Formats: sequence, C-alpha cells, structure tokens
Amino acid sequence: MKHFKYVFVILAVISLFAVSCIKEKSFPPEPKIEFLNYTTYGSDSADCVISFKDGDGDIGLLEGDAVSEDDLKMKYLYKDTDGIFKPYDAIDSTAVMDTLFYGYRIKDITPTGQYKSLEGQIKAKLRSLPIYVPGHTTVKFEIRLRDRAGNWSNTVITNEIHIAP
Repeated sequence: MKHFKYVFVILAVISLFAVSCIKEKSFPPEPKIEFLNYTTYGSDSADCVISFKDGDGDIGLLEGDAVSEDDLKMKYLYKDTDGIFKPYDAIDSTAVMDTLFYGYRIKDITPTGQYKSLEGQIKAKLRSLPIYVPGHTTVKFEIRLRDRAGNWSNTVITNEIHIAP
C-alpha cells in the first residue's frame, strides 16, 4: 500500500508539470504587427519582413476566395523636398491617381485544433519594376494587415530606405 502512495504522488507531480508546461497563447482577435526588416536587392527587388500575432487565427484568405481585397497592404511614402514623407498619389500637378499601394494576398494559415492563436512572420517580396518611383531618393512603407473578420492591425512604418541613383 505504501508503494501505491509513492506511485500516486509521483504520477500526480508528473501530471502537474505536464499540464503547467502547456500554455495557451492569448492574443486579441485583431492582428498586431511589428516591422522587422527591409532588404533591398538593387533597384529592382526587395523583401519586407513583419511579425504578427492574432488571437483567433483568421489570417489569410480561404481557398477559392477570389473577391476579397488584399489582406496585406504596403503604402508607398516618399520624402519630399520639404523633408516630410508623403504618399505618392499624383503623377503631376494635373493628373491624380490612387495612392500607390503594394497589395498581397496571404494563404489561409489558420491552425487546426482547439487553440487558434497565431504568431509568426510574413515576408513580402517586391519584385515588380519599378518598385521605387524615379526621382525619389528616400522612401518608407506604411503597412497594415487585415484578418478575415475585417479587423485591421495596427499600422507600422518601415525604416527609411535610401535609393541609389
């Protein structure tokens, strides 16, 4: 009977340690992002890396969804002659266009199972010419992420990117 007590106590202690090691990550349902780095590869390509956290795991578009807007948006900002960063939204003084955005669609990465909280990194690859508007020597990107519920993340801004002429 004494041995049974020791076995029971040992099993209880092991169970307690096992349960205490499994911690559910708890984040708010709105995505939260953080800018990590931006790497340029000459003037024709670049990688922008952000980290993200999302409490309900609804990041990315479901298979077959062809109508939703892009869920990762990078707004192009250039340093004007007055030293202030501005969105690029005018070709010249008479022609106006939409603000320049790079948009991305992320594949569904919702985890299976009971715990849906997500955290990870997203690498946005800019590979279209020109990725910088000629004449701009310093640019930044303003980045936001949207989940399937329509919740927008906080907005982060990259560091200054100096473009070689």
